[in-house]
Amino acid sequence: MNDTGPHVGMRDNSIKEEQTHERLFRALEDMKAQIEERVRPVAEQVVQAEVERLRDLSERHKNALAECLTQIDRSILDCRTHVNAYRERRSDLAVVIQRLAKLGAEPMPLPEDISTGNFEDIIKARVAGLHSEGKI
Repeated sequence: MNDTGPHVGMRDNSIKEEQTHERLFRALEDMKAQIEERVRPVAEQVVQAEVERLRDLSERHKNALAECLTQIDRSILDCRTHVNAYRERRSDLAVVIQRLAKLGAEPMPLPEDISTGNFEDIIKARVAGLHSEGKI
């Protein structure tokens, strides 16, 4: 028997198949690299666009929060004005009630006195009162 028989032909076919598979595999790898080369810039553009969109959204939320704080500050300052007005009107009412009492009228009760304590304590007490009433 001779080594140049069917076994050698099968080996040749096997080598040729292996070479064909290797060429196909390299061609696929080349195609994959080309696709990645083309897709990567598009993917980077998509990512950059999303980053810009999220930054814009973040800036809008930040500005909205700043506006909320500005409104809260205005409300606090307005509240201080109302507390001062309450104190003055309550004082005026006390004078009127005293005059009525001097004229013999039945004494009237004065509304709640909030003139004691500082502004922060008054606000805390009002918030606590609203909380206990279930309003906040």
